[in-house]
Amino acid sequence: MKTKERILATALVLFNEEGEPNVTTNHIADEMDISPGNLYYHYKSKDDIIWQIFLQYEKKIKAVLESNDLNHASMKDMWLYLNMVFDVIVEYRFLYRNLIQLMNRIEFLKRHFRHILALKSQTALRILEQLRLDGVISADQRTTANLADQIALTSTFWLNYSVAIFDDNFDEQKKLSHGIFHILQMIAPFLDEKQRAFLDELSKQFLS
Repeated sequence: MKTKERILATALVLFNEEGEPNVTTNHIADEMDISPGNLYYHYKSKDDIIWQIFLQYEKKIKAVLESNDLNHASMKDMWLYLNMVFDVIVEYRFLYRNLIQLMNRIEFLKRHFRHILALKSQTALRILEQLRLDGVISADQRTTANLADQIALTSTFWLNYSVAIFDDNFDEQKKLSHGIFHILQMIAPFLDEKQRAFLDELSKQFLS
């Protein structure tokens, strides 16, 4: 791995583990055992590093949101969609923990993340609309659109909510599994008995 790539990989680990506000470029250089000047040769500031990490995140989350695997909608597709979204959130969790501050600080990031939020809602709506047309859920178009927005909202801000309600030693992945469970429960009232039973089985797997 080249130095430029190692800087991003090291910064991502430190941002996730220590919190982005607590990590400086000197911390990153020390962790890598390189000089600050070497780091600045590749990236002019910490925000520059964050922006490059964000571009990695953006590529991964768009691959999920625009996946053709979700074209044949089912409750399993919704489960798959949520798991893939939350997997990316775990990998880049520092972005979500400090989202508002980062959006206010880095203008490019704000514009790009707004686009990602819209894509999250559109992908959820694409799956829900197909479920509605297939008779899997009983909801009108307006309700389906509201559900899609709620799914995008909860998936985006669940991590911060989980920090408030779970103990510090509670596994990060389990926190997000609870987030998936709560999102699926939003859809549950609109499902028939068979689909609710399937949802219950999935929920047991998440929370075990």
